[in-house]
Amino acid sequence: MLASEAKSRKIAAPSGPQQHGTIYEILFAAPAMDLTQPLPALTQRQRLAFWCIAIVCAATRFQAMARSLWDWDEALFCLGMRSFDITAHHPHPPGFPVYIALGRIVRTIIPNDFRALQAVNLIAGMLVFPAIFFLARELRLRFVTAAVAAALCASFPNVWFYGGGAFSDIPSLVLVVFAVAFLFRGCRDANAYLVGAALLALAAGIRPQNFVIGLAPGLLATWYRARVAWRDVVFAALVGAITLGVAFGGAIAATGGYKPYFDAAKEHGQYITRVDSFRSPARPALWRLFDRFFIKQYQSLALSFLTSIFVAISIAGALGARDRAIGWLILTFGPFALLAWLMLDRYSINRFSIGYCPLFAILAADGIARVTRRWPRTEAWVGVVLIAPFFGWTLPALAAVRSTVAPSVLAVEAVRDHFDSRSQQLFVARDMDPFFQYLLPNQPYVHVLDRRAMPLSLDGRQPWILAETDELDHDGFVFHRERDRLWNIARRHYFDVGLIPVRTSLQFLSGWSAPEQHASLQLRSMSSRAAIRLPGSSGESLLRIQFHVPASILVSHGMVTISLNGHVLDRFAAQPNDDDREYRVTPAPNGAPNMLDLTVDGPLDARGIGLSVTCLSFGPE
Repeated sequence: MLASEAKSRKIAAPSGPQQHGTIYEILFAAPAMDLTQPLPALTQRQRLAFWCIAIVCAATRFQAMARSLWDWDEALFCLGMRSFDITAHHPHPPGFPVYIALGRIVRTIIPNDFRALQAVNLIAGMLVFPAIFFLARELRLRFVTAAVAAALCASFPNVWFYGGGAFSDIPSLVLVVFAVAFLFRGCRDANAYLVGAALLALAAGIRPQNFVIGLAPGLLATWYRARVAWRDVVFAALVGAITLGVAFGGAIAATGGYKPYFDAAKEHGQYITRVDSFRSPARPALWRLFDRFFIKQYQSLALSFLTSIFVAISIAGALGARDRAIGWLILTFGPFALLAWLMLDRYSINRFSIGYCPLFAILAADGIARVTRRWPRTEAWVGVVLIAPFFGWTLPALAAVRSTVAPSVLAVEAVRDHFDSRSQQLFVARDMDPFFQYLLPNQPYVHVLDRRAMPLSLDGRQPWILAETDELDHDGFVFHRERDRLWNIARRHYFDVGLIPVRTSLQFLSGWSAPEQHASLQLRSMSSRAAIRLPGSSGESLLRIQFHVPASILVSHGMVTISLNGHVLDRFAAQPNDDDREYRVTPAPNGAPNMLDLTVDGPLDARGIGLSVTCLSFGPE
């Protein structure tokens, strides 16, 4: 260890009997931490090593540069670049105003929405290593430990992959990590405290959840600054408030005012609570998801196991030695990690874990440092042994993203090149809506739920549907992307997308009014009771129905009953917004037709309507 570092980070022996040279000492010996003292300057050799590693990490970011947009959120961000409006999810609430603003600034140089956002991500990805290194150093970790932590975080498959598209995750991560590092430095430096407050406000302007990450370091730095000069605290709070006010004030104005903005944000929050959070009846118990959020988030079982061993060693060592550095690290990122575990989509853990990946990168590096404490020259080599497999595992998976156009884009281009609106009727599944709106904004279509869609009305033209497909879909224009390791890194969507013919139809029986169409939305209304004959299906099938009820039913707290083949699937109180119900069902045997019955209890509206169906889909899972 360097003499200068040894002075600033002395080994604090745990209370109780001395255990020199034991495994306990190797694992649990920990440094003292004093944030009011300046860091020791890096030596010339350390500065050279830092820049060499930083340049190598920055160069690797080009390997993840996607050839085209691919994912739902990327399309929403591109729509937001074109016309910001969160009521239409352009982009989705709360709007990510700082990210969109950065993209629009870059678009003045790169006149393409996707490429401009991608350039923002590229720059942010290049800064992952310096950001994590800076934070680790502010926590008083040794140079080698900080370098291992930063390089490890940059090599995580999700960090590397999501830095090459048009996602907000990596810019958000880099801003909040720099913010936290500056706030820790703000304990001794007023200027750093001010910069940290401004960066935290910018990070919250991308994702408000970042405020949770900056809370503990912000309170600590504020406590120190308040003891020196209250004006530092007031000025930093003013800078942060103005930054947030400009960011979200602009988002509110672009959306059309306070009420539409907050109504959309509230509705989106309710959706997350109802569908994604631990309150959802379809979500597995929290204990079943623990390993996916905190152990397997590295996308490789072997690497997850190896990394988690070092993480566990670090946590055990920190507890045994009362290591304040690791304690503050956990207080910084731990609350957000718990929030993700409780609230966020379990199918997108690879992406959402980016928000707390610095915690695990630094813990793993600290675990390596504790294991190699008696052999300090081996720490860097052990770090390389852990980082290299991450690099080797991830790099081949990025080739397809870098060299091929995504299936979601190719399928929309198939509509542009092959679809004839004179003889064909187009239906677009919900999962393809944002791509279609962005790439073919002037093409008329009818909105449906998924590839199993049962159109509510046909006009005599040949019906086609643009949707995510599966291995059963071969006719039409179907595009695939090889899954391999990429299946474990990206969200498991849009690997198979196509423009395919609609194969099945339904028959409306008693109780239905004539079909209506409003813009891209079809609907069929019913009175108190109605029936539909669905086609036959084989094996376990998925039934999805989207509908809304009139105010008269809501006021009377009317009940809706959904039955299939005489068996009640669900009975519930009518909801104020469009309801979307999904059921896994066993269809009638031998491919026989299926009878769907809908019943509404309550007073009908002035037109005699009790419920209006807007989308219906049914078919094998």
